[in-house]
Amino acid sequence: MDLHGKTTIVTGGGTGLGKAISLKMAAAGAAVAVNYPGADEDEAKETVSEICASGGEALSVRADVSVSGDVTSMVEQVVESYGGVDILVNNAGVTVFVPFSDLDGVQESDWDHLFAVNVKGAFLCTRAVAHYMKRRTAGVVVNITSGSAIRPAGSSIPYSVSKAAGQMLTKCLAQALAPDIRVNSVVPGGLMTRWGMRFGEEVLKRRAKELPLRKHPEIGDVADAVMFLISNESMTGESIVVDSGWLVQ
Repeated sequence: MDLHGKTTIVTGGGTGLGKAISLKMAAAGAAVAVNYPGADEDEAKETVSEICASGGEALSVRADVSVSGDVTSMVEQVVESYGGVDILVNNAGVTVFVPFSDLDGVQESDWDHLFAVNVKGAFLCTRAVAHYMKRRTAGVVVNITSGSAIRPAGSSIPYSVSKAAGQMLTKCLAQALAPDIRVNSVVPGGLMTRWGMRFGEEVLKRRAKELPLRKHPEIGDVADAVMFLISNESMTGESIVVDSGWLVQ
């Protein structure tokens, strides 16, 4: 895939899956804006350094995606630097770890925070870039959701429900922004990220053995799915699942 001349924003782009996506975008020739919320500044700058050291073009940009003013400033900074936005990957996300059976362990603030970042944040970022994409009559948005959006499992009930909302948001935005802008989602299974490691190494090994492919999906495979959705011009409102078969069990 050749993305030379294209500009992309990857929210939460400095760590884990976001970093893998940022690096693949840059390797394909895109200028990459690596977003971070504040806490991951060092990681975001390190990702930018890796891209630039490989001959790519990138910048780090701070923004809390759940705050409209932050999002507007981020997009304006990217447009000022590169002239527009062609691709948005809504990867930023948060969670809490509360067993599903522990209803009392879920705080109201957990619902508010997870929906603010995982759902409203994706909407705010998409709305902010849509104006610039429509000027070029072309653009692509890819939302990162989760297998937990489809199968009730994972770190907590608020997380699963917020990711399910992200799936519907994908379809709503695909309808609202067609024909100029395509909106799709990638649905990862459990990944070996710092979130995934919170479950513990032994638990992860046991779960891997239970998967049809006997392994957890690789971060790079999920990033490849993002790249496919960017390249395929006949897909919108669709989802690609990368979960080593978890959802077919």
